[in-house]
Amino acid sequence: MTTLSENMKTIRKGLSCTQMAIAKVLDIGFRTYVRYEAGERDAPVAVLVKFARLGSISLDRLLTTKLEPSDLEKPDLDPPAGKLSQIDAIGGSLKEGRLVFKGIRGDYYVAVTQDEKKLLNHFRKMNPKSQDKCLVDMEWSLKKNKGRTSTVTGKKKVSRKVEKSRNASKLKKMAKTIKKITLKG
Repeated sequence: MTTLSENMKTIRKGLSCTQMAIAKVLDIGFRTYVRYEAGERDAPVAVLVKFARLGSISLDRLLTTKLEPSDLEKPDLDPPAGKLSQIDAIGGSLKEGRLVFKGIRGDYYVAVTQDEKKLLNHFRKMNPKSQDKCLVDMEWSLKKNKGRTSTVTGKKKVSRKVEKSRNASKLKKMAKTIKKITLKG
């Protein structure tokens, strides 16, 4: 038996439940659960998360540490590091290519197109001196072309107010998508 399968059995017995009852709670088949507990099959992450919540322990502890029945009496009190009830973008923009989320440290850089992704990856691989030179060159290029129409698209420059509203709506959509992705399970 693996550590996980032993822990699943310990938690189930600590909850005074049958295998059938746990299978119903986890919304999986009885035989599937029996195979998880016997160590014959690996459980998917969604099931493991639900099971860890049942035992009031962290997913890390469920997977790596052999639990004793006495360990279940005192639940894990520290919330998981990335768990948030709601994710709000509080800074950055799509034009800048970065987002700052409430409650999460650091910036998250966003690439909208494949070309931007390639460019960002190349930039990250440069040494710091080359990165600084590249940024200085880009600033010079932007200052030189300020006020002109875009040579890439051939469109005139959009007013700042319209640009802000477009970016705000894009950020809201992106934050909703990120929220759905991160809070599933």
